[in-house]
Amino acid sequence: MPNRKGARNAYYFFVLEKLPELKRRGLRVTGVADAIPHCSEDWAMLTEEQKEKYAEKAQQWKAKKSEVVANKPASQVLAPPPMQIQKRVPVANFTSPSGKSDEAILETAFYFLNIFSHGGLPPHCNQRYLPCEIGCVRYSLKDGITAVFHHFIDPGEVPRGFRFHCQAASDATHRIPLSGFELVTPNHCVLDELYAFIQPRWGTRPPVYCKSNDLFRVHWCLSHMATETATVNQLELLSVEDLVMELYHQKLQKEPSKTWVCNTLDASMWDYSSNTRCKWHEENDVLFCALATCKKIAYCISNSLANMYDIPLTASHLPLCDKDSQNMMNPKMVVLDAGRFQKVKAECAGNDRYFRLLNQDQGASPFTGEHPSGVKTMFDATTRCGRGIARFPEGTSK
Repeated sequence: MPNRKGARNAYYFFVLEKLPELKRRGLRVTGVADAIPHCSEDWAMLTEEQKEKYAEKAQQWKAKKSEVVANKPASQVLAPPPMQIQKRVPVANFTSPSGKSDEAILETAFYFLNIFSHGGLPPHCNQRYLPCEIGCVRYSLKDGITAVFHHFIDPGEVPRGFRFHCQAASDATHRIPLSGFELVTPNHCVLDELYAFIQPRWGTRPPVYCKSNDLFRVHWCLSHMATETATVNQLELLSVEDLVMELYHQKLQKEPSKTWVCNTLDASMWDYSSNTRCKWHEENDVLFCALATCKKIAYCISNSLANMYDIPLTASHLPLCDKDSQNMMNPKMVVLDAGRFQKVKAECAGNDRYFRLLNQDQGASPFTGEHPSGVKTMFDATTRCGRGIARFPEGTSK
């Protein structure tokens, strides 16, 4: 909850208290204004009782300020200064010690992270999630995926009233057993290995990225795991959508629309690609896998930015064996797409324009175009052949 300029509410004093910790993590924060974006997730995880002490500090400050203003002559009471527009701040430091260049961007290692949980509880519950699986990949535009990290996490003792909810959520998605799972790893081992996997760069630990829809859950789980091991979360978590927009801006000095970026990262064409899911989820034929979500982010970035940065694609960038055979129909994909199509049709009944766009075979629609709205490149658009229902009638007999 951002603080308006000139005021000091409970959140202001919370951020003020977090400043020393943020500086120890190597973040470039010189004051409360710089630290506000880094504290919103931690603030959201506090209970109302924990927020009371900061609310009391804000009330004391307001009372003191009111007393000072009341004793001032009317001529000395000034209006608050106008709001200033912040300059654009890159979401990641792409510059090497010798300066920024395309080569530095191509060689920069990015870390994509996701943590799955046994469901989730409403905001008023202290135990929001129960981490059960973590996946992370190291990726660069030049070399593709260079290393992977994956563990199943020991959930420990399940809180009362949480077991039935967790089991139902697990059965519906990742299928990871709630107890008696021999592949789980303790929290402290997972965090130690994760910190060792994410190597410091130029003296500081680089940020990790995940989809914006997963930011709160992943940050909560990291903080929860750190608390369980009596340590402090050492990772800065950022939105991968902002990263993609920054990569476009670095090359073209233009940004794509965020809607286009989100739709690009949600591509499902690699759901069943080989060597994408972890071994356990692959053997049990389960689509939802924390490691797979990280790898598919790397695939989408490679597929979208390869031409722009003149990157020769390798098997580390994309599952090329599947890409070469993408015209072959996979029975699993047909069934999955047919189900999704029927669900979307039911939800969007009457929107004929939507379905005309959905079934276009030629050209790029506003939702799945090769290039984002407002951004043009000198390269020809590559054909994106996904698992859309538009291909479904072609591969079936009448």
